[in-house]
Amino acid sequence: MKRIGAIVCLCIMLFAMSASACFAKQDGLIIEKQYPEDGATGTSVENVSIKVWFNQDVRPKDQNARKANKKHIKLVDEKGKSLPIYVAYSPDEEGLMMVLTSDDTTVKSDSKYTLTIDPGFKAASGQTLASQDKVSFTTLNQSRAMTINMLMMVVMVVGMIFFSSRSMKRQMEKEKAEKGKHETVNPYKEAKRTGKSVEEIVEKDKKIKEKEAAAAAKRAAKYQKEREEEEKERKAADPNRKRVTGPRPISAGGGKYKAPKKQSQAAASNKGTTRPKNQTGKQKNSKNKSKKK
Repeated sequence: MKRIGAIVCLCIMLFAMSASACFAKQDGLIIEKQYPEDGATGTSVENVSIKVWFNQDVRPKDQNARKANKKHIKLVDEKGKSLPIYVAYSPDEEGLMMVLTSDDTTVKSDSKYTLTIDPGFKAASGQTLASQDKVSFTTLNQSRAMTINMLMMVVMVVGMIFFSSRSMKRQMEKEKAEKGKHETVNPYKEAKRTGKSVEEIVEKDKKIKEKEAAAAAKRAAKYQKEREEEEKERKAADPNRKRVTGPRPISAGGGKYKAPKKQSQAAASNKGTTRPKNQTGKQKNSKNKSKKK
């Protein structure tokens, strides 16, 4: 009986130890996600920043812990050369760590970089990373991106010019159609340009003119109808009101006023002067003598 009890106790202890080891493994320091993700392409070369999210607080308690963690983080290029980095921890998000390149570090375009975090990296609780973690990403090809942007800009400018000219042409055609004007077509020149026969071009031009004339007549009839309706509304509002066709003289209404005659320009210029126009000195002296007598 004692033997059976000892066996049962031993089994319970083994089960408890294995369960605790299992839970400890699940509660250890692990990386939940990273940005950029492993295999990402088109990463910006300006201000390269790799973000790593852990499942627990990784903010170091002192400078020694910060320096120890930095030793377990490496950023290398495609040739295996290490780049100088700066490790920052988010004050607001306890599981976020950021790895940034130094200001004097030149990150090349269209190149592969790899971030490695060794198992010696410690969390604030003292737990270490279970296994080594690597994430590789490729930076943006700037020359290709610039070429694509230039092409898109050229296409956009050409499109704007095309649609603007097309809109202006339609507006001019619409204004000409409203005024009843039609551009004269040279059938021989048009036939040479399009390869069509002269008779076909003349017939087409004739149809266009007939269509424009019909549209102009329709607009004139509509305008005349609107004027007639306005006149009816005026008469209905004030039957005694009359509409004159144009200006008339005052005599047509029974007036007898006559406007004074206008003086000639020569007489007006001679009035009030000591020497009338075109008068010689001899004539002036004879006129003064007659006044004295």
